Amino acid sequence: MIRCRRLRRLPRDTDGQALLETVIAFPVLLLFILVVMELSMLYNAKHLADYAAFSAARTAAVYGVDSTAKRHLAAALAMSALSLTPADDANSVMLAYGLTSPVQTVVALCSIPGFKGDSALWAARLANAYVRTGRPTCQVATASGKTRRYVEVNVTYIYRCSVLPLGNFWGSAGTGAYCAVLDTFTFSPPGRPSAVTSFVTFLRDKGWRWNIKINGHAVTDYWAG
Repeated sequence: MIRCRRLRRLPRDTDGQALLETVIAFPVLLLFILVVMELSMLYNAKHLADYAAFSAARTAAVYGVDSTAKRHLAAALAMSALSLTPADDANSVMLAYGLTSPVQTVVALCSIPGFKGDSALWAARLANAYVRTGRPTCQVATASGKTRRYVEVNVTYIYRCSVLPLGNFWGSAGTGAYCAVLDTFTFSPPGRPSAVTSFVTFLRDKGWRWNIKINGHAVTDYWAG
């Protein structure tokens, strides 16, 4: 009789049920949270890339479409908020990308409210932004049936995913194309800095799994030249 009562209680025994439900649901919930976090950071990076393109377009509108180095500096400054420190000397990287006075530029940057801090750190972040930000492409056109000219700028940025390896899905083609552009990039003085070489090697090896290409686009009125 006692044994029969115990058997009837077994289907109603809920000991450990909550723990089992947690074990099943927690990985799914954690993955959902990580996806939301990564997509939020990607959304922010996309807005920064568009702002970088706008900064480069504004520079082209003021200084002309031949102001390649100035456009690249404007885009790199906008993207420096996302950049980490490079493994090489920051000054040599910035000089190779056409920035004639890296030290004075960083000092001026640190004097701006919001950029104050360690000048060496900002130099490293700016150098890394140069490496990850492609040279902005620029073209001037006139709208159909109108006389007002406009300048259109596109910016490419290699974004490092912080949480998920989204590069497994979108990283290979974009980073490969970016490396191909860097292979034909003309540095001044001639010779590619070791930081750029190591970055390209990293992307072509396994870095593409964690990096994806983000495109920024902007159009503004053009009156220079």
